[in-house]
Amino acid sequence: MIRGMRPVELGTLGLAAVILGFWCFQYLHWYGSVPVDAMTYLRAGERLNAGHALYALSPGDRPVPLDPPYWTVPLLSPPLIAVVFRPLAALPNDAGMYVWWAITLTAVIGTLVWLAGRKPLATAWTVIVLCLPATFEMGVANINSLLLLGAVASWWLFVRGRPAWAGAIVAAMVAVKLTPAPLAVWLLLNRASRRPAFVGLALSGLVCGAVSVGGAGIAAHLDYLNVIRNTQEVGTNGFSLAEFGRLVGIAPDTARWLPDVALVVCFALMYRFRDRPGRCYCLAVLAWLIGSPVVDFNTFMLLIPMLAPLAWPASDPDRVESTEEPQGTRSGPTLSASVLVDA
Repeated sequence: MIRGMRPVELGTLGLAAVILGFWCFQYLHWYGSVPVDAMTYLRAGERLNAGHALYALSPGDRPVPLDPPYWTVPLLSPPLIAVVFRPLAALPNDAGMYVWWAITLTAVIGTLVWLAGRKPLATAWTVIVLCLPATFEMGVANINSLLLLGAVASWWLFVRGRPAWAGAIVAAMVAVKLTPAPLAVWLLLNRASRRPAFVGLALSGLVCGAVSVGGAGIAAHLDYLNVIRNTQEVGTNGFSLAEFGRLVGIAPDTARWLPDVALVVCFALMYRFRDRPGRCYCLAVLAWLIGSPVVDFNTFMLLIPMLAPLAWPASDPDRVESTEEPQGTRSGPTLSASVLVDA
């Protein structure tokens, strides 16, 4: 990564690393070394291992912090994340929580290094601007850390002519947290990638669904429908558009629809720019953020994937075309005209 970088790029990256590192140490000083979201996931895995309800606390379950009316259940994520944590919850002394924390830290740092290798200045300044949300995200070990990597990887696969694999990653992301769904819309809007992307989305979705139902049961999935309903009605929080609407005087019953309105607007713009995949992708990332009824301070780290089209433009000459072309007819790397439009 360092070879060929200009001094200003190395210096700015070093500054970004120092700032991020400083705030990470401050976070540990203020909040300690317990990643609270990883703890929440671990408790969910424990409840499944004990045969208890996933979205309610039973006698003998370890407590999970609640914050009525924003959330009144011990887990807001789909059941799949609890299934993933079942083996981690079986490890002694809460070791699974720290294994997960190490995985999420690796995902965030690895993604930033990956982007910095292509666009060092843009990545450095983005880290400087978003250092506090990134610090809190790294501190709580939310699933968003892996979704950050997944979002960047889905774009990278897309521009290299592997939309089926991009679709598979996006489907897995949606299975563990519904909010990345706009990325699936982005893939399906592009004419060149639509068919293989749909196959990847469908197959991955089926596998994730089977694992989720097999590991958590049907009842947990039915209970999750009530969690979604409550989140939409009264569970909007902190930095969401719904909460912002209430703060400026919009009636709560009206304000709760603002994230949905934002989604509709973003989807309309995505359709308008469907032949400009970079813009469409960035709009999908934006929709993922502002279309969610639950937006915490650390959630703003999810703006970082907008760097991906800059790092790997859709017109990258090294990109190999999608596999829609019949095998045996290709004489070398080519580009699809509908994907080649300037990102």
